[in-house]
Amino acid sequence: MKTITMQTKKKSISIQRLFVVVFMGFCSMLQAQVQNNDILYVSNNSSLYVESGNFAFGAGGQTQTTRTPSTHGIVIFAAGVSTSGASDSHYLDGYGSTLGTSAFLMPVGQSGIYAPIQITPSTNAGVAAAYYHSNAHNLSSEMDTGIYNVSYTEYWDVNGVNAALTLTWRTSSALSTLVSSLNNLTIVGYDGNKWVEIPSVVDATSILGGTSTIDSGSIHSSSAVNLSLYQAISLGSKGPTSCNPLVAFSGQTKTWNGSSWIGGTPSLSDAAIISAPYHAGSFSCNSLTLNADVTLDDNQYADIMYDVSGTGKIIMSSEASVVQHANGVGAPSIELTKRTRSVMRRYDYIYWGTPISGDFFAQLDGAQASTSNQSSAFDMKYKYVSGSGGGWQPLTAVETGKGFITRIKNQAPFTNTTNTDYINVKLTGVSNNGDVTVPITNNPTFPNGGTSHVLLANPYPCALDADKFLVENTSVDGVVYIWTSATPPGPNYSQADYIAYTRAGVVIPNNIAGTFMGKIASGQGFEVKSLTNSGSVTFTNCMRLTGNNNNFFKNSAMVTGTYDRFKLNMTGANGVYSQILIGYYPEATLGYDRMYDAGRNSVSTAQLYSIFPTDGRKLAINARPSFFDTDVVPLGVSKSTTNSESFTISLSDAEGIFTTNNVTIFLHDLDQNVYYNLANGPYTFTTASTALNNRFEVVYHDASLQNPSFEATQVNAVIKNEDLMVQANDTITELTVFDITGRKIIERMGDNSSLLHTPFHYPQSVYIAKVKLANGSQTTIKLINKN
Repeated sequence: MKTITMQTKKKSISIQRLFVVVFMGFCSMLQAQVQNNDILYVSNNSSLYVESGNFAFGAGGQTQTTRTPSTHGIVIFAAGVSTSGASDSHYLDGYGSTLGTSAFLMPVGQSGIYAPIQITPSTNAGVAAAYYHSNAHNLSSEMDTGIYNVSYTEYWDVNGVNAALTLTWRTSSALSTLVSSLNNLTIVGYDGNKWVEIPSVVDATSILGGTSTIDSGSIHSSSAVNLSLYQAISLGSKGPTSCNPLVAFSGQTKTWNGSSWIGGTPSLSDAAIISAPYHAGSFSCNSLTLNADVTLDDNQYADIMYDVSGTGKIIMSSEASVVQHANGVGAPSIELTKRTRSVMRRYDYIYWGTPISGDFFAQLDGAQASTSNQSSAFDMKYKYVSGSGGGWQPLTAVETGKGFITRIKNQAPFTNTTNTDYINVKLTGVSNNGDVTVPITNNPTFPNGGTSHVLLANPYPCALDADKFLVENTSVDGVVYIWTSATPPGPNYSQADYIAYTRAGVVIPNNIAGTFMGKIASGQGFEVKSLTNSGSVTFTNCMRLTGNNNNFFKNSAMVTGTYDRFKLNMTGANGVYSQILIGYYPEATLGYDRMYDAGRNSVSTAQLYSIFPTDGRKLAINARPSFFDTDVVPLGVSKSTTNSESFTISLSDAEGIFTTNNVTIFLHDLDQNVYYNLANGPYTFTTASTALNNRFEVVYHDASLQNPSFEATQVNAVIKNEDLMVQANDTITELTVFDITGRKIIERMGDNSSLLHTPFHYPQSVYIAKVKLANGSQTTIKLINKN
């Protein structure tokens, strides 16, 4: 590769296979195409000044600068300079600066992601920016009041004078893991201690073109940002503590006359009056007067800011929604026909919720199958009592916010174990609105046992955001359990289990098809584990959703976004099906992470689980720190008898790095001294033991094999005088450092050499460095900081 060295602003840069015009130390590009072949590279303490014209990204590599704090290289764009051709393949990988006062779209990116930020400086003194495809929690997980979360995927380093900012997002931003609605999205800044809100507005039309959606778009600051206050800028979410502000009444009233809205379609600031029967789809309003009935079909909603009055009612199909925002206001009368999933059988149990206020116990007798006119489809009804001496007890009354279960009676069409149908239950009354507080308790003697679980219910006639519920209610473990059955019941189930949902993903107890996305449907009962023997949980209007009300009694799922994770399924005789999830997340640790890890909640005859090392807890979901191929995950298997039984363990739903050729998932059978590649199919074993807690583990290297291509790789690293030095026998392409909890603290690209220095201002402790080299090898090194 030919390298040309030239002086620009008395600093040296390297330009590789680049054709430019040089005049008096400046680069003037009048529609000149950049990087037709390789990389334009600007090293530490160097700058490339683009004086005029268009900086056009060509068909070759990147424009790259170093990212060393305070000494990084930089590409400076003079006022009036434009750029073109930037994409996920061609962008400025590092720092750029704009000297003008007009809006400038900085074409930055990293790791194959083009993530521009628009900057409008207050003066022409210059504003610099770089994009980091890295978890913003690595800088800090502390958040100011009103900030619910910050991005797990990206942030920008922006420095200079005051400037208005517009941030962009794309599919790789996984924005759906951050917000359920763009109404909750905000720009946030890290002030050195915590992430704080920067007032901002989502662009209806993205600066990159098209309508802003959860998959792509842009958001701009409401005014110029004082950049001296922030060390980084990212995307964050408001709420649930900072619920969307209530919208004031506009003074406008819109009336439905039976065929159209007089005065135009209402918004959240307009009063709405229904003067004739309404059956015309979703609508929003500030207040609602029902002089006639409203009918809402599946996936339709009424979004109401304040009170509902009048003699009419809202007639709702199973997946329709009514949302109110204000507390302490009049709620509507509703007639909700709740429909179970279609594959219900004789003696199946259904877990219910409480969308209407008061005790509607007597209304349950109106339940009937869709193909039968017979009512009283249930023969048994139970509640669950938590705490010492608790368990299932007959249900005699319904309590708001508490779940209950019913069993399907042996009557047509449920006269055998094969006939299936769905059941309709019509619930009529005033819908619940505002805060609903439910007392909870556990069993201190058995804190991980069944009677430490609490059966709750979504109290609203709309879907409930499970993540918001768990964030707000720290008196419960960060897991939601949804009931399903693994085999046709007998009158007793031979296998029984619960879906387990956390932010890390979902595991299912059987292969009944369906979805669960962390949105709890209206009328749905669910379990959580109480962490206290004298506490409470509170449901709030901030947790209510106008959509996603189609997850009633369905199972399976995954959190959206791409992660390094996979599932293992164990199957056996009598319908045994036990699934676990093992995932790697930058925000997770090797400790028990609330809202990520999930204990096994099952009474099935045989179960697979991973083992939590400190207390032997059985995990259905094991969330671990960022992936190292040296990781070892202990597994356990339990069964209820000493009979000899055969089981198979298989791999499913691999994502992220586990879909590449870089990593192999081995099941290590310590008893047989076998390393089995699960990509080759299921692994079968036989046992008579009731507990196998020391036989299996998941590893990512076969100890019986050697990989000659990596044998010559040598990497050394040392921390001295607050400096981390890494040296290798090949070019270092990437360095990542983690602290002892597994939290990422440093992430940087190499400088095209085999030697890398980076400041290390961290306390005395043990750290882990992961080093990637140009030959494709990856090495993990344990570091001890004694400074």
